[in-house]
Amino acid sequence: MSKDSVLGLFRQHADTHPERPALVDRERSFSYRELDRLSDRLAAHLARRGVARGELLPLLAERSAELVIAILAAAKCAAAYVPVDRRQPNRRKREVLRQCQAPLALATHAEDLPGQPVEVIAQALATSAAGAAPRPALDGSEALYVIFTSGTTGEPKGVVIESRSLANLVSWHNRRFNMDQRSRTTLMAGVGFDVSQWEIWSTLCAGACLHLVPDEVRPDPAALLAFFAEQRISHAFAPTVMVPALAEQPAPPSLALRYLFCAGEKLPPVATGGLPYTVVDYYGPTEATVFATCRIVDAEAHRRPASIGTPIDGCEAFILDADDRPCHGDRPGELNLAGVCLAREYLRDPDMTARRFHYSQALRRRLYRTGDKARWLADGSLQFLGRLDDQVKIRGHRVELGDVEAALLRQPAIHGAVVLAHADPRSGSQQLSAFVVPRQQDGDARAVLAAIKTALRQELPDYMLPSRYLSLDSLPTTVNGKIDRQALRRHLDEQCQERLDEQRFGTPGELQVALSWQEVLGHTDFGLDDSFFEVGGHSLLAAALVRELSRRFGNRAYIHDIYRTPSVRQLAASLARRAGEAPPALDSEPAQELQRDVRLPADVDFSRPMDTAQLLAPRHILLTGASGLMGAHLLAELLASREADLHCPVRAQNDAHALERLRQAARQHRIELAETDWRRVRAYAADLAEPGFGLPAETYRELAGSVDQVFHSASAVNFIQPYSYMKRDNVEGLGQVLRFCASGRCKPLMLLSSISVYSWGHLHTGKRLMREDDDIDQNLPAVVTDMGYVRSKWVMEKIADLAAERGLPLMTFRLGYATCHSRTGAYADYQWWSRLARTCLEYRAVPLLRELREGLTTVDYMVEAISVIARQPSALGKKFNLVPSIPRCLTLDEFFGRLGRRAGRPLRQMPFDDWVSLWEDNRDAPLYPLLSMFRDNMYAGRSTVELYQDTYLWDCTNVEEHLRGSAVREPEFDDRLLDLYLAGLGGSAMR
Repeated sequence: MSKDSVLGLFRQHADTHPERPALVDRERSFSYRELDRLSDRLAAHLARRGVARGELLPLLAERSAELVIAILAAAKCAAAYVPVDRRQPNRRKREVLRQCQAPLALATHAEDLPGQPVEVIAQALATSAAGAAPRPALDGSEALYVIFTSGTTGEPKGVVIESRSLANLVSWHNRRFNMDQRSRTTLMAGVGFDVSQWEIWSTLCAGACLHLVPDEVRPDPAALLAFFAEQRISHAFAPTVMVPALAEQPAPPSLALRYLFCAGEKLPPVATGGLPYTVVDYYGPTEATVFATCRIVDAEAHRRPASIGTPIDGCEAFILDADDRPCHGDRPGELNLAGVCLAREYLRDPDMTARRFHYSQALRRRLYRTGDKARWLADGSLQFLGRLDDQVKIRGHRVELGDVEAALLRQPAIHGAVVLAHADPRSGSQQLSAFVVPRQQDGDARAVLAAIKTALRQELPDYMLPSRYLSLDSLPTTVNGKIDRQALRRHLDEQCQERLDEQRFGTPGELQVALSWQEVLGHTDFGLDDSFFEVGGHSLLAAALVRELSRRFGNRAYIHDIYRTPSVRQLAASLARRAGEAPPALDSEPAQELQRDVRLPADVDFSRPMDTAQLLAPRHILLTGASGLMGAHLLAELLASREADLHCPVRAQNDAHALERLRQAARQHRIELAETDWRRVRAYAADLAEPGFGLPAETYRELAGSVDQVFHSASAVNFIQPYSYMKRDNVEGLGQVLRFCASGRCKPLMLLSSISVYSWGHLHTGKRLMREDDDIDQNLPAVVTDMGYVRSKWVMEKIADLAAERGLPLMTFRLGYATCHSRTGAYADYQWWSRLARTCLEYRAVPLLRELREGLTTVDYMVEAISVIARQPSALGKKFNLVPSIPRCLTLDEFFGRLGRRAGRPLRQMPFDDWVSLWEDNRDAPLYPLLSMFRDNMYAGRSTVELYQDTYLWDCTNVEEHLRGSAVREPEFDDRLLDLYLAGLGGSAMR
């Protein structure tokens, strides 16, 4: 057996000390002899089933003894095992199995993947006859395993690792960190994370004992250290995000830990001076077999430049420029790796393999392009400088620059476009700038840019919108004919350094406003009457501008000032008027007269009768808002539960683009639809607030005559914009939907509203409970001082009620907060609660807010409930509060208590003002764009968030009555669901 075979190293220990403990899984313990015997039995069974050298063997499992036995059995067959975490979404598991094309898959649970034949490991061990394990010749070149990772597309790609590559890593690691038969280690990493392969094999190749960390212990630093002490663990792994918390925990007196290893993310500064163990930080892509570099995090590490250490044995590192030439000195470039550590290939993807693995004639080596930017430091270590690719993070969101460029190039007035990401020189936050080449060079460039901005706002979320647009005659190119992005960056730097032309601003107030804009926007490319939001402003910068204006003028500015008076001229005049007003009049946004918008034109007539078949067996359904979280899941639910064709108006350039937006939304929200489903979806480029939805007249007439039922999910969601901004999309959009329902035959409307229509009405009504059929007029005193979004939803419900009085068949569904999907973890990261969760996790603190409820539930519960209720004629005319029943309706304290425990970082409770002070000056804080919700005095000296304390309890009698007998059940925020939510937030590093 070759020394390059990890199986050979394991067998040496099984032969020389068979009775030593090899594996401990809670109460179960296995010796090396037992592991060898059980894996022999399973290997013989696999061989009888045709598993042989080079075959792929998917393993759908959790961290367990059965997983380890199956890994050894696959290696004994010279087959390449494919570890897949059984908790992964079914869509991803199916995609992995599709790519593997394997005739057999093993699993720890038979029900893990419905419709997919799998063989349960425990049953195979129990029922198969003993037999001699196959003994193929192993020299280390055989494929040992395939790990599936996700690239920028999100689609899994398999990385094929040979046995000698892993043998190189574990042999070096065991020598370097004194791993031997006396060592006790942990299996901490998730099954699909390649670190788990290092944990398993480094232990078994050293003759040591592997301890499986219980799931309930893994996320809890204190419990984890106690586990290490109890089990006398000497070498352990922990995700990078847990290391600071572990280092802060007092070490148990009996702790025997010698080394704590971490990997996967950039390690923040950690005080290691007083620790009784050594912290080791690993770096490496899967394509370089788990780890490529290593550094010891000593007590002085924080005083030196950040580093990922030096390459391990069997790995060489090269910093190359764009032409694949070595970068000398400390010049940055792309990190390339070489050596026995490199993977063989990407599974069944020769094109990707050729792109990422290349042979350098100059270096005479096969190299792997990591896509990471790095440089050499003076001490011979490597410094990681970020990613080279086009995926960037803007205000916490991942953005592909190519997607923004594609949206620009879809504009007919544009000939060429490039989008660059760059750091704002003042805040350090990432911004986007767009360089465009108009088709008509002699036209009005400002008019072209204005039209482009308008079009992109209809198509892209605000975080994908460029902050600046620069018009060029042509795009600069290099000598190789490629776009010269460095020249564009220089041009951008020159623009940013231009001084403000103070002569353009006629009054001292206008000049102070202009200087504030310059400070916040980072440029001077604006005039007296430009809108802040037309020259690079967005919600995050609006929050920063409020603070800057308040500082310069000495009076409090408010977020609604920026929206109501968005130009320099208007804003200066507004702030000048305020200087003479009494402060109490400034505490909240001036209330709108909402009742005047509760109206329905007299010609909207619902007198024609509805056929109940339109509910029971619709043939054509109109669904709005299908590109959002709720709408996309409702689309999938309606396709699954009905045979109807779905007609979806979407903001887009054309119908083809509209359909692509729906497909993109499905991918984003992890929704798997078959092509047969998509053939039942018709997408239309439309604008709901326009007459006839902006559709061709004939198309509108055909739809009005054929559609049986309307689900209105579309809604502009924004937590800081005033009502005047929300009115067009929400209120006027509903008006057009109602007119559509009245056109042709009368069509029943399923209106998706919000539980927020009750607002903080308890402060005015004195009531504790709101029933579904209670008149929401009693909450109007609160609604008129609530955020613009809430006002628009209240007006929408009232208008829909007017239509119902005229005969519209109506059901109103008041949505709770869609935390995530209970099976896939998909969630909407733009929602305020998600930002709140990320902020609380980041600062490890939660505000003290008494009995604050948001109606937390899951998106799948709500769409399934809507689907069931919408079939029932008896539900017409009723309202449905789609929130958890009272015993299960979690408060903020209850939710974050559970979430903190699952994240392994219990959250300390802080007074509200102290908690806001933690992050209000940090522009990168997830909640910073919504700062006004936490600071602006809206009513009785309290902010919006504070006013929602002592929230109403919501009655759900109608929901319960109409779901009785169905399979729809309220979700439980148990450990499984919270783990899914954390994984989506990035708050759980367990992979």
